[in-house]
Amino acid sequence: MCIILLPSRVVNTNDGPRALTLEDYLNGNFQYKTFFPYWVSDNEYLHQSAEDDIILYNVEMNYPTTIMTNSTMKQVNASNYVLSADKYFIALESNYSKLWRYSYTASYHIYDLIYG
Repeated sequence: MCIILLPSRVVNTNDGPRALTLEDYLNGNFQYKTFFPYWVSDNEYLHQSAEDDIILYNVEMNYPTTIMTNSTMKQVNASNYVLSADKYFIALESNYSKLWRYSYTASYHIYDLIYG
């Protein structure tokens, strides 16, 4: 899990930027956003963008690659996804139904990312 704290400084329009205080946080003047990357290698992780596209992000090159668009996700009503180790295939999970504690049933749609 990763927590991104934005902004690192609170803007005071009278005197310019000022340091963030505990009171700012407690009064609701400060907000945070959580981020849960799905690491697929030492330097790459997957995440869903704000538009629900699946993005593979390379942290060494600072380069994002769209693996799958939101239209495909919506087409199968996918609730989760898993990328294969070789990054040639992606499994989209839909029709998730919990049975008991750690067991569930679901439907999976496998997509070939290289040859379509």
